[in-house]
Amino acid sequence: MADDAIELFRMLVDAGATPGEDFSYDLQRASAQISDRALEKLKLSYPDVDWLSICERIEIDPNLPIDHLNTYLGIDFVERLLLRIEQRLQQVAQGELAKAEAAWYLQQVLGGVEQRTNVPLYVLLQKRLPLQTQATLETLLRQPTAPCYMWMHDLVEAAGGNPTDVELRGDEATLTQVGLALLTTVWVGEYDLVEQISEAVAEEHTEEQE
Repeated sequence: MADDAIELFRMLVDAGATPGEDFSYDLQRASAQISDRALEKLKLSYPDVDWLSICERIEIDPNLPIDHLNTYLGIDFVERLLLRIEQRLQQVAQGELAKAEAAWYLQQVLGGVEQRTNVPLYVLLQKRLPLQTQATLETLLRQPTAPCYMWMHDLVEAAGGNPTDVELRGDEATLTQVGLALLTTVWVGEYDLVEQISEAVAEEHTEEQE
């Protein structure tokens, strides 16, 4: 391994990146493949380094976070989720799903999953959609939203959960402990799911005592 590759390896490890998960090496080419998360760790740990020039020798591999996540869940989460998103877009085209709800769904799924897992979900989705559906996607992401909870259902099932792990009742959603664990593994958002679920459990416990 060349000296610069050894130095980069040391910096990645010191920054908190995990070999085999966040980055890997091609010894014959003396080059590295690193995930977006590993690159962000480098930027935070070494802010004075000109990473733009260094990245010319680094191949960012989007499959690293995908493979790691799928291995952790024991299921092809990314493919399952992409299929579900495509189905929702088809429902919009057929008039079976309101555009405002679809817009909310896409914001929660695309934004929450990418932020939590570093999987480039939007890019992957665009690559597999026909041009007309790509245009629909872009339009939905720019229009007003109406809150809904079907995104929770799709994320939990795509992550390997059961339909019963998310119960939708009108404007509310109830998750089992398994459902909550799966959701927080693949998604992060603006409100505290754990706190909300804990409050719901506490209310149920109080009712049982009465």
